[in-house]
Amino acid sequence: MYKKIIVGTDLSKTAEIAVEHASHMAKALGAELFLVHVGSDPGAPLKELAESMAAEAVCVSGNPAEALLSETERLGADLLVVGSVGMSGAKRFMLGNVPNKVSHHSDKDLLIVKTDRRKGGASGGYKKILVGTDGSATAMRAVEMASELSKQLGIRPTVVTAYEPPTEQELDALRKSDVYSQWNAPKAQRDTPAEFQWRIADASQAQDVLERAEHCAAEKGVEADVRAVEGSPAETLLGIAQDEGFDLIAVGSVGMAGPKRFMLGNVPHRLSHHTPTDILILRTA
Repeated sequence: MYKKIIVGTDLSKTAEIAVEHASHMAKALGAELFLVHVGSDPGAPLKELAESMAAEAVCVSGNPAEALLSETERLGADLLVVGSVGMSGAKRFMLGNVPNKVSHHSDKDLLIVKTDRRKGGASGGYKKILVGTDGSATAMRAVEMASELSKQLGIRPTVVTAYEPPTEQELDALRKSDVYSQWNAPKAQRDTPAEFQWRIADASQAQDVLERAEHCAAEKGVEADVRAVEGSPAETLLGIAQDEGFDLIAVGSVGMAGPKRFMLGNVPHRLSHHTPTDILILRTA
């Protein structure tokens, strides 16, 4: 799946955790690994770390976030790995300045490794992956990519769709429009309007999404566990990941975001800032 992986490091203890995860991913997938340090060349420490991780060391100058994005493009990498904190200077966003900026501007898949409040290390790799989807084209693309990764890592993914029934006010608006007839059409005839794809009306429609996700995973040679849960997408995924000990959440960079979107998409944006575990943001647009 991934051929070249870049991981940013400032040689701090937190960044070291991200490097370990990137190294494990690279070994599991047979990918090349590059350690990118932004700033003055630290010499032996960077070289020794790269050698211990079977990676190539790269040292560049400039703004950390911009330099990581530039090196990802220059080296032709298809996965960028950063720690959730570290490499961010004295003033930090909740996520950390560098990963926050990178998450909004990277056109490659991005793995954000939680480097605070961790339980255990990276030696065992990922064991449980949680995939979020709302049935939209972009979100289903994320299911495809996550399923392919799961197969290569030898794990069984869990695919979740969260559904929120429309409010009475929204239903009244729907009844006055052509959307209502489409919404209630038979499954074979229904083509859910894009503006309502993010909000699944009920469990039966959520089940439709899961059937497609299950089929999508099967096409990649993976048997996925699927479930529909009533609730908002971000909070649902966060709760499941926390309560059931998932060590990786995978979502598309767009989709699952509602009518008002951040550059990254509302749900992946919220997940990246609040997830209790690592998050893989799959570029689906």
